[in-house]
Order: sequence, then structure tokens, then C-alpha cells
Amino acid sequence: MIAVAALLALGPGLAMAATQTLPQREDQAQLNADLASLALERAQLSTDSHTLKADRADGKMAAESPDAMRVYHDRQDIRGDNSDLRADPARSLQARDDRMQRRDDEAQLKTDEHRLRHDRQHGLMAATSPDADAVYQDRQAIAGQEQAIATDTAHVKADNSGT
Repeated sequence: MIAVAALLALGPGLAMAATQTLPQREDQAQLNADLASLALERAQLSTDSHTLKADRADGKMAAESPDAMRVYHDRQDIRGDNSDLRADPARSLQARDDRMQRRDDEAQLKTDEHRLRHDRQHGLMAATSPDADAVYQDRQAIAGQEQAIATDTAHVKADNSGT
């Protein structure tokens, strides 16, 4: 308060100049902070993208969604059922049980494939792996930072033009 009173005592022009620079500095500081944050978000996106790519190449579970893993397991179950059927004597009770199990596993595969297609078409997160989800979140954060930078740049230009 004392500083403002001193500025007013020096003259209204000097007080007005001091009050105008404060919003300009705040807008410029916000722009600089958003630019720094954008750089961090881009670095995180790069890291997460490399992790996703490496996990997919290594066949790690983090590169697969829960829906995709269900489908994978269903296919593995059917392969196991087929192997069991080849090992069973023809027309035995075990062969009959294995055929019924394969039928059940094929029905489950059909259901899980449908769920996977549906979730992917509708952008549901169950069709997204943890790695892919991290990349998506990074891209969303970058888009938000770019929007904030555009807004901050407009504020700084408006401050500099005197409006």
C-alpha cells in the first residue's frame, strides 16, 4: 500500500505505467511456464512412446490391453483343446468332453472378439493397453499445453499492443 501511495504521489503517469507492467509480466511468466511445461510433456511422450514400442517388440503384457489379452488366452485355450483332441482316442468320453470344451472356448472367443471390436470402435479404455494409455494421456496433455500457450501468446500480444 505504501508503494502504491508513493507511486501516486510521484505522478499518475508513473503509477499507470507500473500497473500496466504487472499484468504484462504475469502473462509473460505464464507463457514461459507453459512453454517449459510443454517441453516436459513432449519429453514424457517420447519416453512413453519408446516404452510402448519396446514392450510390443518384447511381447510384454504392458503392451496389450485386457480385451486383447482375453482374446489371446481364448485362442491359446482353443489350441490346447485341439491338441487334447488329437491325443484322445476316437469316440472316447475324454474326446467328447474335449470337443464340448472347445465349443465353449470358441463361443468365449467370439464374445471376447466382439467386445474388443466394440471397445476399439467406441474408444473405450478397456481396449487400450497401459502403455498406449500413457501415450494417449501425454498427447492430451500436450494438446492442452499448446492451447494454453496460444491463449498466453494472445494475452502477451494484447498487453504489448496496449489494449
